Parts: sequence; structure tokens; C-alpha cells
Amino acid sequence: MDTMHHAIMTENLTPLSPSQQYLLLHSSQPSAAATLTSELLHASLVAATTANAQPKCTLQRQQQEQQRPALRSPSCVMAPRMSTSALATLEYSVHACPKRMARDLTTVFPGKDLSKLLVVPTFQKCLHEMVAWDAEIAKEKDDRLDDFIRWSKAIHKRLENLGHWSDMTDPASGYPCYSERGRDVYPDVDGCQVLLKYDFQNAGCCKILLHPVWGSKIYPATFFTTAPADVLQSVVHQVELEHRS
Repeated sequence: MDTMHHAIMTENLTPLSPSQQYLLLHSSQPSAAATLTSELLHASLVAATTANAQPKCTLQRQQQEQQRPALRSPSCVMAPRMSTSALATLEYSVHACPKRMARDLTTVFPGKDLSKLLVVPTFQKCLHEMVAWDAEIAKEKDDRLDDFIRWSKAIHKRLENLGHWSDMTDPASGYPCYSERGRDVYPDVDGCQVLLKYDFQNAGCCKILLHPVWGSKIYPATFFTTAPADVLQSVVHQVELEHRS
């Protein structure tokens, strides 16, 4: 062991940090052994610096990932947004109906031309888990259904006056509210999975839809129209202005 390295190991009563050792070794003319020791200490310092920097880099990557916009479903024409009025406060999005879903919907809305159908999933935030059942939850379900009916009815009337077909399905039964009933019903949970790619959980024989923000405390319901997306958006805006909360 060379003299400089021996001094570091034996003569210093106060232990030196790796950085102090590295500077001390490089302050004099190094021998072969000192050079090797210096390189090892340098590698150790680099490794320690990298290890200390890693959590910060990881945190930065996580923050960047959280700031990235959510991926939009291929069918999405209008991203989820809030509609607030005296009629209801709900979130809705607008989707071009996928071909396979359109074929299935011909047995929900028989005799209708669904080639340009728009599907409008809506969600109302609830105080309770809607999968449970008691008097308080039953009342909240009824209240949310009433809100959805008021909102969709106002939009339906305006679209009808403009010559466009529209309808909604009853979340409790799955049947249309204005059109002739078909042999099948519309399943809101399955429809939202197809259109929005939301997760779900099983509760016995039922599927519980999981909203990305509100979880399972939601009341889903669906509106349908063959009106163009810009016409629908304009009508929703007019309804909100007419029924300001």
C-alpha cells in the first residue's frame, strides 16, 4: 500500500468522506496503486451521485406521466365535459357509434336508421355506492334519474324541433323512452366500457362501472341522437343557458 493511501487509512483519526479522499489523492503525484484507488473512489462517487439523483429523476418522470392527457377512445367525438344547469349537473361525452354496437342497437331501436348515430354517455356524481340498497340510496337513485330525464327531455325537444331524432334509455329497464321498444335493452355499463374503456368490478352477478375520478359513486345513463355533433353541442349549450342554475 502506498504512503498516501496508508496515511488515509491510519493517520487520520477523523474518517474522511469519499469526496475528501478523492481530492486528497489527486492533490499529489499518484503512484500506480494510488491511481487504481483513485479510479475506484471516483467510480464509487459516480455511483453514489447516480443513486442520489435517481429518486428525483423518477419523481420527474412520474409527474410528467401524470400531466399527460388521457388517451381518447377512438369513437370519441367530444371528450367528457360537465353540463351544469338547474336541470342537472352531469358529465357527458359524445361518441360516434361503432359499427358493431350500431348493429346491436337495431334491436333496441327497431326501424331506425342508425348509420350516423351518436351515443352520449352521462354520469352524475353520487354520495353513495349505487350497488348497495337502502331507503336513502333508493331515493338518491330516483333523484338522479329525475335529473337525467329533465336534462335529456329538454335536449330531445330542441333536437326534435330541428328535425333530428333522439332518445334516451331508462337506466332501470334499458328500454327507450320515446321510441318503439325492441326485443333487446341497452346495457349502460357495457356501453360505457366499449365507448370510454372504463374499468369495472364484479359484485355478484352485476358489473359496477368505475369512473376514473368518482369511482363507483356514479349514476350512469345514456342519450342517443342522429343529429350532427355540432348541432348537439349547440343544443346542450342553449339548454344550459335557458336553465341557468
